[in-house]
Order: sequence, then structure tokens, then C-alpha cells
Amino acid sequence: MKNKIAAAFFLLLLAQAASASEIKAMIGMNFNKYLFSSEINSLNHQQKTGFGVGLGWAFNLNQNMKLEINALYSQKGAKTSITYAPDNIVSGIYKNSTLGFPFLFKYQFMDKASPYVALGPEFVFITSHHLIFPESEEDFDLRGNTKTFVLAFNALLGYEWPIGQWGLFAEVRYSRWLSNFLIDPAVTVKSESFIFLLGGVYYL
Repeated sequence: MKNKIAAAFFLLLLAQAASASEIKAMIGMNFNKYLFSSEINSLNHQQKTGFGVGLGWAFNLNQNMKLEINALYSQKGAKTSITYAPDNIVSGIYKNSTLGFPFLFKYQFMDKASPYVALGPEFVFITSHHLIFPESEEDFDLRGNTKTFVLAFNALLGYEWPIGQWGLFAEVRYSRWLSNFLIDPAVTVKSESFIFLLGGVYYL
């Protein structure tokens, strides 16, 4: 059901593209980690790299302000090690895939080549979640224990170079999931990412 909602979300954005002032395409890497609650004390967690790819639409609000809406597919996760005893440590990898829809209020400092800042909420649909132990080649599907939807917050800093009707941009984003993405309320796990994106802009 939630996957159908995500698809409807994406189709709605495509329908709105006709009124947009610019269209963006983006690709990049994220550096992600899980934030475990104190109840989960047997896990050591480390940052994991992933990738993201997506589209964006921007709508002019005034001379410097825009509303930018993205549809972004990402693969994230975290490296982990479970300590059973000082000489018994098992390494694993959490992997999840998501379809996110950030709504960003963007302030661009100048009309031409310019830095910009943006912030806003993101609606995240989690499409898969696994815990993998590479040494034993075990793969546990955690989808049944994972919520389908979480709310996130994004803040970013970027730079845009217009080249005629086209443009290039580079940006770094900070993303924080605001709610527990596990169904079990006894423990809390959230996600935190730094995302580096490169892409192109077409001005309509």
C-alpha cells in the first residue's frame, strides 16, 4: 500500500513539472550511519557509503527564493560488529533502500553563478532493509520489522553554475530521520547521512 502511495507521489510531481522553472538531475554518494538507542548496547556501528540518484523540480517564489521538490532513490545503511565476547566479534552490514521526497526551501544569493542554502522536510519510503554477515554469507530480511514510512529533515549547501539554458551544480546535504524506523517500540533506531550530489539543471 505504501509503495503505491510513493508511486502516486512521484506521478504527482511529474504532473507538476509543467509549471516548474527548472528541472534537475542528480547523482552522488552518501555517508550514512545508524543511531541506536541505549537499549541496543551489544552493537558497535560505523559509517557506510552508498549512492543516490534522482530528479528535482524548482518553483520560483521570489527573486531569490525557490521551492525545490526532489524524488531521490538512495541506498544507505551502516557497518556493525556484534561483540559476544572479547575474542568473538562478528561483523555485519545493514543495507536499506529508500525513495525520498525532500521539499526544500532554497535561498540563492545571486542570479548568476551563486552559492545557495536550503532546508526542509523529507518524506521517506523504505523499500528494503537487510542485515548481512559477509563471513557466513547470511542475509536476514528485516523488512517485516521495519516501518515503511519515516519523516526526515534536510539541510544543504550548494553552488550552481548557469551555462546558457543549462547549468551545473554541486551540493552537500545533511539528512536526519526524525522517527524510529523499527516497528518494535522497545528500541529506537534512526538514520543520519551526509550526501554529496552532482548534477545538471535545465532552465525552463
